[in-house]
Amino acid sequence: MKNLLHRFILVFVMMLCITIKAQETYSDSFSSVSYSNNNGTQNWSGSWVESNDNNSASNGYIRITGGQLYFYYIWTENLRRTADLSSYTSASLSFDWQTSSLESGETLAIQISSNGSSFTTLDTFSGSQTGTFNQDISAYMSSNTTIRFIKGGGNWSDSSDRVYIDNVTITATSVPLIDTDGDGIYDTVDLDDDNDGITDEEEYCTSINASFLTSADVGQRSVVANHTDTGYLRLDFSSMDNSFQLDINGTTVHPSVLEFESGALDAGDEYFVFQSDGAFINSPWTANSNGLPRLRLIVDESGQATLYGTRSTSSTSLEVMEAQGGTPFNTITWIPGSNNTFTITNQAGPGPEGFTGELFASSVCDTDGDGISNHLDLDSDNDGIMDIVESGVLDISGVSDSNNDGRIDGATSGSGSNGLYNSIEDNDTAYAILSYSILDSDSDGSYDAYVLDSDGDGCNGVLEAGFTDDNDDGILGPLSVSIDSNGLVTSGVDGYTVPADNDSNTVYDYREVGTAPTITSQPVNTTTCPGCTTTITVGSAADQYQWQFYNTGVWTDLTDSGFYSGTASQTLTITNPTPSENNTQFRVVLSNDAFVCGSTISNTATLTLQVNTVVTNRHITYRVNKN
Repeated sequence: MKNLLHRFILVFVMMLCITIKAQETYSDSFSSVSYSNNNGTQNWSGSWVESNDNNSASNGYIRITGGQLYFYYIWTENLRRTADLSSYTSASLSFDWQTSSLESGETLAIQISSNGSSFTTLDTFSGSQTGTFNQDISAYMSSNTTIRFIKGGGNWSDSSDRVYIDNVTITATSVPLIDTDGDGIYDTVDLDDDNDGITDEEEYCTSINASFLTSADVGQRSVVANHTDTGYLRLDFSSMDNSFQLDINGTTVHPSVLEFESGALDAGDEYFVFQSDGAFINSPWTANSNGLPRLRLIVDESGQATLYGTRSTSSTSLEVMEAQGGTPFNTITWIPGSNNTFTITNQAGPGPEGFTGELFASSVCDTDGDGISNHLDLDSDNDGIMDIVESGVLDISGVSDSNNDGRIDGATSGSGSNGLYNSIEDNDTAYAILSYSILDSDSDGSYDAYVLDSDGDGCNGVLEAGFTDDNDDGILGPLSVSIDSNGLVTSGVDGYTVPADNDSNTVYDYREVGTAPTITSQPVNTTTCPGCTTTITVGSAADQYQWQFYNTGVWTDLTDSGFYSGTASQTLTITNPTPSENNTQFRVVLSNDAFVCGSTISNTATLTLQVNTVVTNRHITYRVNKN
C-alpha cells in the first residue's frame, strides 16, 4: 500500500521545486502497471528494462503489483532505469522498501552507474524488514546515470522470498545557468564573468598560494593546507609519481584514487586518461620543460571539479582528463565563513613515489561590501573608476570600451569558448591566463581595482580622478551609497568618465604618486614707494601658484589687475601702489597638478610703502627721503 504521508511529502517537494526552479525530480510511484511511468517533474530517459525476465510489468519474477514494484524468487533477473543528470550539480536517490523471508545470504542490492555498464552497489536489503533508502548520488551524475535492482548475494531459495519497492525518486539540484556578461558562456565555465578584462581567479581574494613537495621510498605521503571561506581551488602538480587523492572538508574529490601510470592500478584506484582519445599522460613524474603543470585540478565556486594534463614533458597546452571508467568527480561543499581543509595524499606503495606542486585557494569576495562579488562587479571598490580602467587592460592596443559600459568592446563575440577576450589571453582554453599584467600602481600586492588609493600617495583615487567624494571616504558620492545591478554607484553626481591627467603626462593622476609642493625659499617683506614697483618671490617647483592678500580678516585670491601681476606665478609684481596698500600682507598657495589632496601655503610677506617727506626753506625746496 502507498504511504500517504510520503505521497504528501513528495507532492510538497515537487511544488517547492516548481517554485524555486532549483530542483527537479525523476520519479516512479508505480501507480499504474507500466514500466514507463513518469511521476516527477522530469521524464526518465526511458522505461524500466528487465534482464533475464520477460520484460513485462504485469507478470514474471519482477512486476508491478498493488501499486508497488515487486521482486520474488530472484536468481539472475534484474531491473534498471536511466536518467539524464548531466546538467545538475547534485542528486540523491530515495525509495521505500520492504523485505520478506530473505534468508541468510539472500539480498536485493541497489546499484548505480554513470555509464550504464560499470555498476557500484550502494546498499543491500535482507531479512524481513521495512525502511526508506536515501543517498547522495552526485558522484554518478552523467547523461547516462543508471540505477539497477539486482540480487546482492546468492540465489533466492523459493517463491516466499520477496521485496517490495515504492516511490523511487531521483532529486536533482542545479545551479541556475547564468551568463552575466552575455557572451554566450555560462558563468560556471566563464573565466571572466563580467568581461572587464580581469579573470575571475584574479578577482577572488583572501587567497593562499602554497607550494608543496613530498617524496619517500615507501609509504603514504600527504600535505594538509587550510583556508578560510574558500570558493575556488586550483591545484597544480609539476610532477606526479604516480597517483593522488584530494580530500576537501571530509569529501574526496573523486570516489577513487586518481592513477596516471598505465599498469600501476591498485585496489581503490581508477585510471585517468585524456578525454579526447583515452591516452595516458606520458611520464607524469617528470616536470614540463616550459613551465606548464603536468596536472591541474580546478574546483570552482559551485564545487565542480575539472582535471587537465599535459601529454608530454614538452606539451604547450593542457587538455581535459577524465576517469577511464567514466566515474564522475564528487561535488565539493565549501564552508562559507569558516575553515576549509585540503588534504593531498600520494598513493601508498613501494617505489620512489611523490609529487611537487602548488595549491592556490581563494574566496569569492566583495571588496566594497555592496552585495555584488568582485568577479561580477564592474567597480569593485566603488571609487567611480571602473575595474576595466583600473586593471590597465584598456592600455592594450586593440582593447577598448567605447560605450563606457565597463565591458570590453566585442567581448560578447570575441571571447571564444572560455569567456575571456581573445586578445588578452595566452590561449582559448579553460586554463588560459592573462597575457598582460594587471595594474598595481604602488606595488603593494593589491591591484588598483580593489584599493581606494591606487598609487599609495595618501590621496584617494576618486578625488585624483576628478570626481566628487562628499564625505572623504574614498567612495564616489555621499555617505549613503546606491548601486545598480552591475555594482556601479548611482548615488554620485559624477564618475565613470575618463580619469583626470592634470599634468598631461599620459598617466592618470590616480596612478602616479603625487605630493604637495616643497618651498625652498619663503617670501620676504618688501619696501617700496608709492608709484614704484616691487616684487615678492617664493622658491618652489610647484605646478600651480595662487597669491593672496589679507583682507579684513580673510585671505583673498589676487588676480592680474590693478596693482598686481604674476598672481599665478612664482613672483608677485606690485606696480604703482598707493598709500592705502601700506602694510598689506601677502602669501602664496602652491599646488601640484597630479596631487589634488594637499597644497602648501607660504609664510606671510608684508608690503611697506616708503612715504616721501618735503621740507621747504624760503624759496628752496628739498626732497628728503625718509630715514
